[in-house]
Amino acid sequence: MKTQTFTLGRGKALAGACALVFSAGALAGGHTGGGAPGADGFVGPSPDSFYWRHGFEGRTTEMAEAIVATLKAMEPTGGVTLDFTPEQTELLGRNLARVIKTVRNDVPYQHEGNDALIKATLTSIQFAKDNDMLEELIDHEVRTQTPMIARVSRMIDEGANPELALIAMTSRTACWYHLVEEYVREGMTIRWRAPYGNVLAVSVPMGQHDMTEQEVHDIYTIPLLQRQAAVMGMELDISPVGEDGWITMTMNVPDGRLAAVN
Repeated sequence: MKTQTFTLGRGKALAGACALVFSAGALAGGHTGGGAPGADGFVGPSPDSFYWRHGFEGRTTEMAEAIVATLKAMEPTGGVTLDFTPEQTELLGRNLARVIKTVRNDVPYQHEGNDALIKATLTSIQFAKDNDMLEELIDHEVRTQTPMIARVSRMIDEGANPELALIAMTSRTACWYHLVEEYVREGMTIRWRAPYGNVLAVSVPMGQHDMTEQEVHDIYTIPLLQRQAAVMGMELDISPVGEDGWITMTMNVPDGRLAAVN
């Protein structure tokens, strides 16, 4: 029986996170009226000031209806329909409230809409790196995603445009557009802003992670995307992270695959 020892490590990260949270909370409490001073003179924040409200509690559906009406008045062209069902409008309202709280959260850094997903992904990558399990991590992710991308591969086998393979890996799937906040796709090429640096700029000094944006790109993003493309019989050219923070990826159809498609 194979025995594996996992490195949990980075114990100081929790202490650092708590210090940041309570330091910010103490400042907030000082302005909004905290509780009684403790033995050491510390005045913590009041529960009301410690919880950040979005301001539309109980009215998120009303907020969504107002925003949808404004968007329709702008006469959007193309894209997804704005004709939401009542259930979708309620869901939209809850998500808009979450976005308001997220964007307003600039302590200790400006949070982005992908913040929780970025942190979860980085934590998985860091664990795999610390325990020499990056290959296993990527294998597992590819196996999980194969049923979806293999279906697109069969569509291409039956004569669909090979461009569908790139779309299936990127702009069509929520796994991509929830992770990557900015991207531009044209034909078989897509460019995107590397997504991890905003969090790494804070989490590395705290001891939660020890990677750079480029390292995450090299040890995780590139091999994962290449493996996904291979499931569909495609090949990728992927650039390093540019000085502007953007990455360029072009999908190529191998000669043998092209012959099979044609």
